[in-house]
This record gives sequence, structure tokens and C-alpha cells, in this order.
Amino acid sequence: MQSECVDGKHVTVQVGDLSIDDIEIAVKIGEVGWDIETTGLDWQTAAICTCQLSIGEERIVVIKNNKFPPEHLCRLLSDNQVRKVFHHATFDLRFMAYKWGANASNVACTKIASKLLNQNSNNHTLKSLLCDHLGIHIDKNERMSNWLSAELTAEQVSYAARDVMYLIPLLRELEGQLEAKKLLDLSRSCFAYIPTRVQLDIQGYGDVYEY
Repeated sequence: MQSECVDGKHVTVQVGDLSIDDIEIAVKIGEVGWDIETTGLDWQTAAICTCQLSIGEERIVVIKNNKFPPEHLCRLLSDNQVRKVFHHATFDLRFMAYKWGANASNVACTKIASKLLNQNSNNHTLKSLLCDHLGIHIDKNERMSNWLSAELTAEQVSYAARDVMYLIPLLRELEGQLEAKKLLDLSRSCFAYIPTRVQLDIQGYGDVYEY
């Protein structure tokens, strides 16, 4: 098992699935940050390489996929008592629904929150949002590296950890702004719709709201 320290947080890399202990911690806390790395952008042809979660204040777990649906991760994803915070949630959830048959509930998305706050902007990347709202700078150079390698490099582990560790603080900041603009209820309705939109895509319906 690999172990690193990234920005003061303990990061472990394990193969296959989340541990029972981590599931129990996540359920007790009631909220996790969640992200995946893939071999490409197409959820039908690309593979899931890693799944990383931020659990609590100081724990990050990076799970290397072993090609089998991870039972514990799928169970946590469907647990309505635990909020899962993503950036661009539909991207991640399409992969996990298609590859693992995982059904998500109680999810939130920092990208959607940003789009509601800034209708006239086309820049809603995680890198930009972290810089603008939290003053945190992340490096995206490892995005196209080999995530299927037998062992992740220290740079890859740091990249994966930083992509997930700030999601919850970022969402809290964005939700404060949404509340101030009386958009919080609308954002939560948008979040609640995400799993349905994912299933529409997976089943080939796409946007049924189009004319």
C-alpha cells in the first residue's frame, strides 16, 4: 500500500475497493469529496483508472480499479445519508453507472453551482474555481499521464489528492454565495436531478427536455 502526505493530509493508495473502516467513517461524517481518473472522456469506451475520496479533515483514499465493480464504493455512492461532492458530477457518474452499474443518490456538483452563480462565464474548471474562490492553485500536468500503471508516481498521487481534497470547502463557499443570491434551493434541485440525467444518458435517451 502506497502512502503519501499531500498538503498536510494523509493519502493512501489501495487496490480494488474502499475499506469497511473508511465506509463507516464516511457514514458517520455524512459527506465525502469524490473524483475519478479515466483513460479518456468517453464513458462507453474509456476505463476507470482510479477513484479518490476525501473522507473527513485529514484522510484521502485513492483506489486503483481492478476491473471488477467495487462493492463498497457502489454502496456508498447509493447511500442517501452521505452526500457525495463532485466537480462535473455527470462525467464521473456516467462512468460509474455504465462500468459498475452503480446508482448514485445525494450528490452535489461544484461545476453546476458555479454555472448558476456565473451565467455569463464559460470558465468553470476546478482549477479556476479553486483559485478564484479559495486562493488555492492546483497543477493539472498529470491529467494525461498513465493512470493504469502498476504503481502510481508521487506526482500522480498528489494530483489525485488535490483534485478531491478541496471539493467540500469549495462547495461550502459556493453554497454561501448561492444562498445570498436566493439560488440555493434551485441548486439543490439541480443536484437532485443529476442521477436521473445520468440514467437518461446511459439508457440512450439524452435530454428529453429538448423540443
